[in-house]
Amino acid sequence: MAQGDLLREQFDACYDQNEWFVSLKTVLDGVTQEQAAWKPVGVDNSIWETTNHILFWTERWLQRFRGELNDPQDVDNDTTFDSETADWNKTLQRLDEVMIEWREKLSFIDDEMLASPVNAKYQKPWYWPLAQQNIHNAYHIGQILLLRKLQGSWDPKNGVS
Repeated sequence: MAQGDLLREQFDACYDQNEWFVSLKTVLDGVTQEQAAWKPVGVDNSIWETTNHILFWTERWLQRFRGELNDPQDVDNDTTFDSETADWNKTLQRLDEVMIEWREKLSFIDDEMLASPVNAKYQKPWYWPLAQQNIHNAYHIGQILLLRKLQGSWDPKNGVS
């Protein structure tokens, strides 16, 4: 299997095709603004904050892929959990826009591109951050699922009982 095919399969499983775990789209389906903002005592981030974090990094790498960001960015990772909008539906809409654009970009990517460096300042080949992005998103999908289970808003018929 070509690297591009593998990355596309991983992306699809993380975004909207349930496989061994539920996808981001499934885990966020039906979450209300109130549920998204809920955070139990002792938990660092809400569903909304975790979704903002996924959105921030997924969009950041998309900007690099488009050639819009070349210099390394000093980012306080804690701030990536913050919301830029008070509207949960706008957050979900933006997340879908970014994921759909990534899917489109990945549909044209080939192994030669995946082996090329991200840019002059970041010499890792493209397959590395893309694979890491998929792993990163899968990790946070699990956190969101756990929060939904803790708040009692998860229907096990959707997967991962």
